[in-house]
Amino acid sequence: MHSLKIKVEIKERRKQVASLLSKAATEKEIAYKLGVNQSTISRDIGVLKEESQKHVYELAKESLAFFYTQSLDGINEAKRESWKIYNDEKTPTRERLLALKIIMKADEIRFRLLSEGPSVLAFKTLQERLDKIESR
Repeated sequence: MHSLKIKVEIKERRKQVASLLSKAATEKEIAYKLGVNQSTISRDIGVLKEESQKHVYELAKESLAFFYTQSLDGINEAKRESWKIYNDEKTPTRERLLALKIIMKADEIRFRLLSEGPSVLAFKTLQERLDKIESR
C-alpha cells in the first residue's frame, strides 16, 4: 500500500513539473516550488520526455497505415472528379486543362506515396519484431 501511495505522489509531482515546464519555469524554480532536489526534477523531466516520445511513437505506429490508405483514397477520388470535369464537353477548355493538371499532380503524389509505402511497411514489420523481443 505504501509503494502505491509513493507512485501516486510521483505521478502527481510529474504532472506539476510538466505544468511548470509549460510555463517556462527552470528546473531550479520547479525544485524550489515543489520542495524537492533539483536532481529529482531533472529525473522527472527525463521520464516525462521518454513518456512523450513513447506516446508520439505509439500514436504514429497505430495511425500510420490508416492515414496512408486514407491519403491514397483521397488522391484517387480527386482523380475521379478531375476526369469527370475533363470529360464533360460543356466544361470550358481552361478548366479542362486545370483538371488534367490535377490528374498529373495526383499521379505524381500517388507514385511518391506508393514508392515510400514499402519503407512504411518495413518500418512496421521491424517495430513488430522489436515489440516481440521486448515482451520476452
